[in-house]
Amino acid sequence: MVIATVFLTILGLAGGFVLGERQRDEDRASGAGSESATEPTESSEPGFTPPGPWCPDAARRKAKETGHTSELWQILKVYADRTNSTWWICTDAQGGLYYQSWTNVGKPLVQGTNGLFLPGVERVGKDSYKVEAPDGNVFAISPTTFSLTYAKKGTEPQRDEVRRID
Repeated sequence: MVIATVFLTILGLAGGFVLGERQRDEDRASGAGSESATEPTESSEPGFTPPGPWCPDAARRKAKETGHTSELWQILKVYADRTNSTWWICTDAQGGLYYQSWTNVGKPLVQGTNGLFLPGVERVGKDSYKVEAPDGNVFAISPTTFSLTYAKKGTEPQRDEVRRID
């Protein structure tokens, strides 16, 4: 009885092995099944390479609070001595553009007090960007200038020479 059990076990293992090999051969021939671990796979899209360092934490927090991704990298950062202000243009992995300002650099950046975060920035040149705030004011930034055109008629635009940093 023990010999019969051992014989049937060996027969079952051999049959299972043969059926498994046959299935693998059919999968390879039809392209089905999982790919071999030794075969490299190629992605149809190149991976995202961040264009610069992270944007300020305040911008990333505000982006998340407003339903955008918090993974924002700076593509432009400029500073104006006259107003002690810094402006960023940030991007996400999908190419969305965002604006962040910080006036009175040295004090903590607080959105709505000395900072402004705006999504929906448009590229208007190789390194130039603009965005319209909900109040109609238009901010324009390039590596050499910052301008703020006020929605209120009769108000002179603010223009500053800036220097690119980082």
